[in-house]
Amino acid sequence: MDRSELLFSNYCVSVIDLLGQKDALSGEGLLPDLTDQNDYDAFVRKIKKSVGNVANLQALAAAFSNNTNPLPDEPNRTKELQAFIDEINKVPAKQQRWSDGLVYFSSLQQETNKCPMEAVFEIFSLTGSLCLLGLASGQPIRGAIEVSWGVEINEGEIYGPALAKAYELENTVAQYPRIVIGDFAHVYLQSFLEEEINTKALFSLHNRNLAAMCLEMLIKDKDGHYILDYLGPEFTAAVTQSKSKELYQDAYQFLSNQYETHRNNRNSKLSIRYAWLKDYFHEYKHIHTS
Repeated sequence: MDRSELLFSNYCVSVIDLLGQKDALSGEGLLPDLTDQNDYDAFVRKIKKSVGNVANLQALAAAFSNNTNPLPDEPNRTKELQAFIDEINKVPAKQQRWSDGLVYFSSLQQETNKCPMEAVFEIFSLTGSLCLLGLASGQPIRGAIEVSWGVEINEGEIYGPALAKAYELENTVAQYPRIVIGDFAHVYLQSFLEEEINTKALFSLHNRNLAAMCLEMLIKDKDGHYILDYLGPEFTAAVTQSKSKELYQDAYQFLSNQYETHRNNRNSKLSIRYAWLKDYFHEYKHIHTS
């Protein structure tokens, strides 16, 4: 590719990692003799815990991505409104599969995309929902969202500090089932609220409103890092809605079992992390169990 064709811009990137895969693949070497029934059965059990879980995560992500359009077609919609809707949905977030995880990303360049916050909001919605769905299905994930510059050397493959910073946050900061929000992402969201907005400029107003919604979906965790508040009232009203109560119950049952298991095994590191997660769920028990 001609380097002059490369488009450098700021990107919003989310990195999601399926937990437990290191243990699921530990001790593996060459493919066993699958003609032996016992070896075959043992291999299938391992596959279900490793490859099967990754496939389930990808299927969940695909299913959720296909149901993120909140505005179905309406026959009486004006041409002006339809043109506005088409424009804000013109550049959806892209997905890149990464071993036992996923990457969502979108360029924030406003010269070609008048509503970059539409994809950012989509990334927040997808990532937060997958975190809750992962707990509810017994396949916990952790992740991070960050903003920095990047480039797509090949279509659909993000490269640059945007990806590196998001991966670093996921790998070194997230630590347990939560979605950490980077400092640059927080600054980016705040920038829309600090701009002077012409109320007649619909695209600018839409960006500002979505940025405000995303900021309302953030809270500070016990270690001072911003995290995605996927159980909070703003996320629940905008994203999970009526499904939140069932997901909450299943997720809480799973994390409670994990907490007891790690405490009984005297695994201080993991028991403390799941204790933090239990505290977070307790804060919103009144919303999801009433």
